[in-house]
Amino acid sequence: MNTPTIEFNLPSETLKGVSPWINPHKTTAYKDLLLKPEFEAHRFKFPIGTTWFRIVPALRDSDMGWLLGAHVLNYQGGRHMHPRTISPGAKSVYDHAYGWFKKHRQDALYSKTNKEGYKLLADPVCVFWVLVEENGKTVARLLQASGYDGSRGGVPGLGHQIWQLTQEVDEDRKSVDNPVDPETGVQICIEKKQTPGTRYPSYSVKAGRVRAPMSEILAKMEPEDVAILTPLEQVVYLPTEVEEWKLLANVIDAETIDQIRASLD
Repeated sequence: MNTPTIEFNLPSETLKGVSPWINPHKTTAYKDLLLKPEFEAHRFKFPIGTTWFRIVPALRDSDMGWLLGAHVLNYQGGRHMHPRTISPGAKSVYDHAYGWFKKHRQDALYSKTNKEGYKLLADPVCVFWVLVEENGKTVARLLQASGYDGSRGGVPGLGHQIWQLTQEVDEDRKSVDNPVDPETGVQICIEKKQTPGTRYPSYSVKAGRVRAPMSEILAKMEPEDVAILTPLEQVVYLPTEVEEWKLLANVIDAETIDQIRASLD
């Protein structure tokens, strides 16, 4: 009987002293590319519990309103902005891919009956500035929240709920303490709950009753915190076409991408 040959890896110096419960293999980090790198540190995430904040009204030198209705492409490795977020009618590499699949392999696209299909259409996301208290002082933060309106079932996204709150009117069709008004606006309260055993948190949204003039709030802020406020169209990151083809590899295999690109020549 022949003795089987067994081969071994040489000991790695880099793994000495590393706990065996730590996976030595690198995992691909989720890349949220919605904001330019210099604004990443100003992104706001709601903690569990109650948070009050003041929506920053539309900045005078901005082409957008107080809320940027973003079109966002989501995939397993991350997400990024569709160019029509800033330029209406602009095409994305993902649009070319979607058109190719519609023509050649429509059954491979994501649908209600094919949850494992390629998802190449953008989702609505709300992006806007808020003023919130952190560590005893008021700072400017960028809030990103789902703009889903609930039309396909389920609960509307937090961003859509906040937007709806700013649209409320009384019985005479007049605004009710519009939270977006620079001087008569009120703060908004978000309560975030995470029920044990559930995957996603739940949110409740309500408007305050006490007016919070922007002039008074800004006067109490540090100058450097006020200076952060930038037109929304200047805070979002739009990948180049070259970058988008690389990002498409998070969804589609390289061979199919080559076929799609060849069809555009």
